Amino acid sequence: MQSVSNVSSEEELLKLRQEGKISEEQYKDLLAAIRKPRPSETETPEQSNFYTLDSNAQRTERQIPGPLWIALISLSIMVVLKVLFVFKVGPVILIDAALSGALLVGLYLGHKWAYVLTIVFVAFGTVSGLSKSSTHGLTILALDCLVLVPVLMCTGFFFPMMKEVNKE
Repeated sequence: MQSVSNVSSEEELLKLRQEGKISEEQYKDLLAAIRKPRPSETETPEQSNFYTLDSNAQRTERQIPGPLWIALISLSIMVVLKVLFVFKVGPVILIDAALSGALLVGLYLGHKWAYVLTIVFVAFGTVSGLSKSSTHGLTILALDCLVLVPVLMCTGFFFPMMKEVNKE
């Protein structure tokens, strides 16, 4: 069903064609553009999605890649362990747990800031961990690799336009 604005636009186009202001070919092109359904008119509620728009401005569903689940699970285990060690280490570790929790949510939602901050925090944590005892540093290095490597493998999830450029 056509809306009132489309009907009046079609009448105006017809008038312009009859007056000779536009050619027959231009009339057909413009008429096709007016009659083309908007994505919101053809989209069902099941097709709408919270995530992002692709380069063609059509809604796309972004699935979390498999390797990223390894990072999310590892990071969530680290958050729980940090909260459990609050009495042994001190209340400062709660700040670290809160930052890790924020990164966890950001990575899950596919935010670019979470991708960048994860790399920065893992690098900082590894350097600070290696400055302590070797067993403590190696444990931190192993845990950080469980987060960093899957995140780096899923760069295209966080930067979809970069992924499309690499395909060309």
